[in-house]
Amino acid sequence: MPKRLPRARTLKGDPKLAYYDFGTVVASDPVIVLAHSSLARSEDWENIFPRLATRYRVIAYDARGHGKSGRAAEYTLRAFADDLGRVLREVAKAPAVLVGHSLGALAALVAAAEAPALVRGLVLEEPALGYAKAWEPARYATLREALASGDPAALAKATAKQPLPSPGPRGERTYGELRGFYAAERVVTYFRDIDPAFIDARTSADDPTAAALVSDSLAAVRAPALVLAGEPRLGGAVDDASEWKLKKLPDVQIRRFPGSGHLLHGFRPEQFIENVEPFLRKIREA
Repeated sequence: MPKRLPRARTLKGDPKLAYYDFGTVVASDPVIVLAHSSLARSEDWENIFPRLATRYRVIAYDARGHGKSGRAAEYTLRAFADDLGRVLREVAKAPAVLVGHSLGALAALVAAAEAPALVRGLVLEEPALGYAKAWEPARYATLREALASGDPAALAKATAKQPLPSPGPRGERTYGELRGFYAAERVVTYFRDIDPAFIDARTSADDPTAAALVSDSLAAVRAPALVLAGEPRLGGAVDDASEWKLKKLPDVQIRRFPGSGHLLHGFRPEQFIENVEPFLRKIREA
């Protein structure tokens, strides 16, 4: 079992995708595929990957424009979902449980709708159903400028000042205020390899097809789903309207993390695993 992540491999294509693959396939066990959120990379699963890999074959991959994966001309939800489909067909090569966070959860939702034979289940952590709406440019301007400059000191400073997607466990508002898993000196390793064009794409305009893609996928998915959600008042993405939409999935459980916002598995890995393991066991025994 790896202590963190195994050595990176590369899936050739346009763009190339870096991925991490560890574990032994057992006939009754699903493969686990981990899809990270915007502005992250596979290392965001370092506190989850080894725990799952004690039992399952686990694959994590860097999204296009993130981590060690290639940069791309398009950063729509459609493109991110297509990349996950490539990972399913060309790396997993077996029915999988998709575990996605935020953007990764939406990519997993779309992949499950479009390739049902390849998906045994979904774990949707904080699925951002409102992803189609453009980001606020001012919130990411300093980070964008630092990335474009290529100056490590400027990027470290920008990372420390970057607002968190939701408050930390002690009410922290920026990465610079945090210690531990999401401390600025660690998160800068996420940010340094992000394609500035990804931030441009998310701040310049709405994603034109994302809303319909999410809606159509919610109507089409038949795989069992586990939704893990924080509290909307603390920055969680699953508000009442989103929960109502998610409850339309034919086989869904929704679990709230009291006192948490958008960053569940990073701040609460034990609680995350405690919720995921029974779901995986149910799929394994079905």
